[in-house]
Amino acid sequence: MAGKITYLDGLRGIAAVNVMIMHFFVALAPAMIYGSKLPSHFGNLDLLFSSTPLGLIGAGNFSVCIFFVLSGYVLTQKYFKTKENSIIISSAVRRYLRLFIPVFAAVMISYLLASAGLFHYYLETMVISAGSNYRNYWAFTPNLIDAVKQAVWGSFFVGGKMSYNPVLWTMKIEFFGSMLVFAMALLFGSLRNRWTFYLAATVLFLKSYYMAFIIGMVFADTFNNKMPIFKTGNKIILSIILISGLFLGSYPISPLTNDSLYGFLNTGFFKTAYVTYHIIGAGMIIYVLLNSRWLQNVFSSPVPAFLGKISYSLYLIHFLVMSSFTCALFLVLYPILPYGTAVLISCFVSVLLIIPLSYLFYKYVDKAGVKLSKLFYNWLVNSCRPGDIPGGSGCIKQENLSSTIFTIYNKLFK
Repeated sequence: MAGKITYLDGLRGIAAVNVMIMHFFVALAPAMIYGSKLPSHFGNLDLLFSSTPLGLIGAGNFSVCIFFVLSGYVLTQKYFKTKENSIIISSAVRRYLRLFIPVFAAVMISYLLASAGLFHYYLETMVISAGSNYRNYWAFTPNLIDAVKQAVWGSFFVGGKMSYNPVLWTMKIEFFGSMLVFAMALLFGSLRNRWTFYLAATVLFLKSYYMAFIIGMVFADTFNNKMPIFKTGNKIILSIILISGLFLGSYPISPLTNDSLYGFLNTGFFKTAYVTYHIIGAGMIIYVLLNSRWLQNVFSSPVPAFLGKISYSLYLIHFLVMSSFTCALFLVLYPILPYGTAVLISCFVSVLLIIPLSYLFYKYVDKAGVKLSKLFYNWLVNSCRPGDIPGGSGCIKQENLSSTIFTIYNKLFK
C-alpha cells in the first residue's frame, strides 16, 4: 500500500514475531500458553508465563488483535484524509488478490512439505512435549485439490481449522473485516452523524474480532480529520493507557485460577473474555502509538521497520518451518541435551532460518501479490473506459483478454 506508516509497520513486525514465539511455545512448551491444561516442562516458569503479564511474550492472540486494529486503521486512513471514494473502491477490489497470492504460495509449500512427510517431526514432538493432550495439526493426507480449495476458497470464505497452515484461521476475519470497514467508510464516512453508526457497529460486533477493525477505522477517522480529536501529549495519561493496554493484552487464554491477577475481569459477560480484552488492549496500544512521538521513533527504527516489511511473509511461513525444521532439530537434540537447552537451540537456529526465508518470500511472492492486485485493478478500470482499448467501446472484449493477461505477466516478471 502506498504511503505506508513506518511505525505502524514496525508494530506489526513485532506482533508477527510474537505470534512466532507463541507457536514455538505451542510446539515445545505448551504449558507456557495453556497453563495447567497441558504438561509442564519448566515448572513455575510455565505458570508465570500462562498466568501473569509475563505472558505478553508469546501472546499470539493479542498480537493478532493488533493486526486487526492496524488493518482497520491503515485501510481507511487515506480515505479519511481525502474523502475520495475511489480510494476505498480501489482497496476493496484489490484486497482479495493482495491477500490471496501469498496465501496460495504458502499453502503450496505446505502441500509439498506434507507430501514429503516432513510434518511427521511435529507429530513426534507432540508426543514428547504435550502427549495426547494436544491436538495434532498435521494428521491428514495431503491432496493437491484440497490444498488449492483451501487456498482459494476455504481460507477466505469458510475459516475455522486450516489443515495446510493453521495460521490461516485469521484470513477469513481479515478479509471480511476489511470489507466491513471499507463499506462503513464508503457509506457513513462523510456523514455528520457517522458516530451513531460507529457506535452501533461496535455494539453489534462487541464479542467478535470484527470489533478490532471498527476500532482501527474510528482511529483513522479521528486522527486524520482537519481538527483531530482524541489526541493528547500528556505522558501520564499515555503511560496509564499503555500499561492498561499491556495488562489487558496479557489476559491469559488458559483457565483462570482462583487467585488470578485477572479474576476481577472475569465477569462472565463475554463468552470468550480474552478475545474482547485483547482487542481493547490492542486498541489502547495503538492509541498510545498514534499519540507518542517517542514510541513512533522506536517502532520506526531499522529492526522493527524491517520486521514490519516482512511481517505478512513471516506470519505465513513460520509455522511451516517450525513444524518441519524446528521439530526435526529438536528431536535430534532432545536425547543428548537437557530439555530446555534443546528447546532454546532449536528455536534460535530456526529464527536464523525463518527471517531470511521470510525476506525471500516477501521479495518474490508478497511484493508480486501487491503488484498483481494493482495491475488487476488498473486493468479493470482501463478496460471499462471507452476508447482505452483499440476497437473497444466498453468493457474489455474477449479477443483482447489473452493479450491483457500476457501484458500483466510481462509487467510482473520482466
